[in-house]
Amino acid sequence: MFAKVTDGAIEATGTLKQLFPNTSFPGGIADSDFKTANGLQDIVLGEQKDRKYYYVTQGDVTLVGGVATQGFTNTAMAIEDVDAKDSDGNQLYVQVWDADFDNGEGKEPGKMVDTSEKLINRGLKYTMNAQVKSQANSALAPTDWMVIRKAERETAIPSATVTYRAAVITECARLETAIAGAADVDALAVVMGAQNWPEQV
Repeated sequence: MFAKVTDGAIEATGTLKQLFPNTSFPGGIADSDFKTANGLQDIVLGEQKDRKYYYVTQGDVTLVGGVATQGFTNTAMAIEDVDAKDSDGNQLYVQVWDADFDNGEGKEPGKMVDTSEKLINRGLKYTMNAQVKSQANSALAPTDWMVIRKAERETAIPSATVTYRAAVITECARLETAIAGAADVDALAVVMGAQNWPEQV
């Protein structure tokens, strides 16, 4: 994609064919002389943050330091759980099917009704904690049978396995604590990028 810049302002953006429909470009490429003569710039991409932690939406192409740049808006996802609200700000609740619902005017076929349990929009901390616990469970699962055998038949667990399982549990606990203490999405990303799981024995 290109931007056609005239007198320090972007006049139009598009492909070569869109910007110059009556011009032939061998190999579909414009040479540097043509670009200079027509104020053409290759559009560069602005900052796009990690989509695991940010909502990234495409904005306008603007001149940044004289360079045609495709802008993006990076909006941090919520890291804490929040109560789910409707468009009027009213609390939403978990609903269940009530087959015997009575609206006071006689029986209806049934209806979804609110419970007393609040509906929660889960934040990134909840999601990342779940990932860490899943990782730990996956790491421990192959040797769980040894723990069961030990409990049922007093068969000793190899020391290397005991050490490994303890390290998995320690790393899981460390990550859970670090996730809970993360002040924002960037701090949370650092935590998740510094996982140190032991090598499986």
